[in-house]
Amino acid sequence: MRLEAENLHVHFGHVHALRGASLSTDGREILALIGPNGAGKSTLLNSIGGLYKPSSGKVTLDGHDITGANPRAVVDAGVTLVPQGRRLFGSMSVRENLELGAFTNKSSADIAKRIGRLAELFPEIGARLDIRSSALSGGQQQIVALMRGLMSDPKILLLDEPSIGVAPMIVQRIGQEIRRLNRELGIGIILVEQNVPFALKLADRAAILTQGRVNYAGPPEPLNDHDLLTQYFFGGRPTHSAA
Repeated sequence: MRLEAENLHVHFGHVHALRGASLSTDGREILALIGPNGAGKSTLLNSIGGLYKPSSGKVTLDGHDITGANPRAVVDAGVTLVPQGRRLFGSMSVRENLELGAFTNKSSADIAKRIGRLAELFPEIGARLDIRSSALSGGQQQIVALMRGLMSDPKILLLDEPSIGVAPMIVQRIGQEIRRLNRELGIGIILVEQNVPFALKLADRAAILTQGRVNYAGPPEPLNDHDLLTQYFFGGRPTHSAA
């Protein structure tokens, strides 16, 4: 499944948040989207996911135009957003939070079957399905957020800062689960992260967003050069794309 965002512009009143941002993935990789605060990373993810309607530009999925489609239509097409900050309902059980992730599925039997499969995939959470989500640790809550995203059986997951608010010792576990989703289940991942070393270690490809534009898209390895990474982060290099 190929996802392409082409020349996206997004305005919030007088704020020009995206200024011709372009991004693509073949749906088989982990693509890390990094950049300084305020660069528009979450805005780009939310525009792809249907939460924001671009002022101009286009989002396509296998060549089909989904620009400005509502979030339900985007989920039905195979793309699911896991938002920043987990956004679980703390007073509800883990099971109930997972059921909300299957809002496009009308079959209670299918939903129960999906929860059962995910409980096997994540046994630590499978053993806690009937407790309140607020009783879980931060790392466990992030796993539940990932599981909720998987309830819609996506082909591509949009992950917005999954390491935020998670203890450093748990970040590695989150990374392992993201890699497992990609390698074992074949789910494409677009990962927005402020934790740059974490993102680059996971990524098959990386993109850097600066001032609303993607000014690097290519392999992550060159970005291990701190000086080069800094230049891209602060727009000190011309637009460049590497295969």
